[in-house]
Amino acid sequence: MSQESILIIDDDPSFLQITGAILEQAYYLVDTATNTTEGLKKIEQNRPDVLILDINMTTIDEGLHFAGELKARRDLRDMPIIIASARPDTEKGYKRTIDQDMDWIAADIFMEKPIDPQELLYNVDLLIKK
Repeated sequence: MSQESILIIDDDPSFLQITGAILEQAYYLVDTATNTTEGLKKIEQNRPDVLILDINMTTIDEGLHFAGELKARRDLRDMPIIIASARPDTEKGYKRTIDQDMDWIAADIFMEKPIDPQELLYNVDLLIKK
């Protein structure tokens, strides 16, 4: 039986370390990348079973564009994606909720940071069993 792999792309080293440790304790094989360029190389070398992706990295919506690009590729469109990010700040002029945006966000699940470890494991298990 092979070990399921998870790739986490986030520019926050502490998020990578903590989330990676949670997943490794559940016997997942974890790899990380601090940006989408590095992440894409890793995806193309060894496609993960699930991708966990931040939204706000180099740009405020880098993760959203990256997820859309992945879902547009025939060879990657069925790769499950979890967006893990803070909710948009409505005080900064963002008027829509995440629930309203899930119709166009190219992800399977949105998780709000800070991530609840049990919810993370539940969602990863759910996507792997799909």
